[in-house]
Amino acid sequence: MHWLKRLLGLFGGEASASNVSETEKADRASIIARFAALAQPAVLLAPHGAAGFSRLGGLPQMPADTAWPQYGGKPQAFLAQLDLAEVHSAMASSLPATGFLFFFYDQEQGVWGFDPKDAEGWQVVHTQADCRSLPERSAPEGLPEEFIYQRKPVQAERIELLPDTPRLPRAEFDWKRDGDAYTNYRQEVFGERTRHQVLGFPTPVQGDDMELECQLASNGIYVGGPEGYENPRVEELRAGASEWKLLLQLDTDDDTGWMWGDVGTLYFWMRESDMKAGDFSRAWMVFQCC
Repeated sequence: MHWLKRLLGLFGGEASASNVSETEKADRASIIARFAALAQPAVLLAPHGAAGFSRLGGLPQMPADTAWPQYGGKPQAFLAQLDLAEVHSAMASSLPATGFLFFFYDQEQGVWGFDPKDAEGWQVVHTQADCRSLPERSAPEGLPEEFIYQRKPVQAERIELLPDTPRLPRAEFDWKRDGDAYTNYRQEVFGERTRHQVLGFPTPVQGDDMELECQLASNGIYVGGPEGYENPRVEELRAGASEWKLLLQLDTDDDTGWMWGDVGTLYFWMRESDMKAGDFSRAWMVFQCC
């Protein structure tokens, strides 16, 4: 219930009762009454002073016998490592309750996820080997220092996240009346923290139809233009879009030195059945920026 109290301005932060007008309080209460039931749990990767296993940037504590992912003949940039037990402790989900994940992406940021040929431009490595005491891997030859990002320890924190506005029922949401206030309320759960998260609703930079994009592109349909969505296979594949769930969202972040295009975001997605099976080889990535 704490997240609801924050949204209602009952304590703490910029939205406290002391600096919110009666009109704003009424608007806020109206939005909560209409949309609170749509919230979904997610795991925020919150900054953490102590250096544990889960972190963004740096170099991976990946088993020495695990190949460093390549793309186009070059090593991919390492993005993040997560202890799934920490994620599970914050929120049980379809993800395995144990094991370790390592995320990699094309060092040149040349793949966006709308082309089936992009499939090897990222990789999610999963291992059940205990990696917590392993040393960091040395950067491979061919990975420039500028693509070895700054280390940022994070800890898993459960949040309740409202959907972005395109997912709201049209009959209940009016942008002119509700748009700015709703967007501000949705952001309050993050506060000043960067929007890095596991599971839950994404915060899109462009279109909020990434589940369908993943479903089509992973099934061989190029969706870099409107013609892809006119492919006769789209209707037979559309139902499968609901199987895709957000695995990891990584925002642009000064702390790590990440700038995804023009203040963009990376989104890793998986089918829920693959999550349950622990098959991270089938993850898909979407890159969006302004």
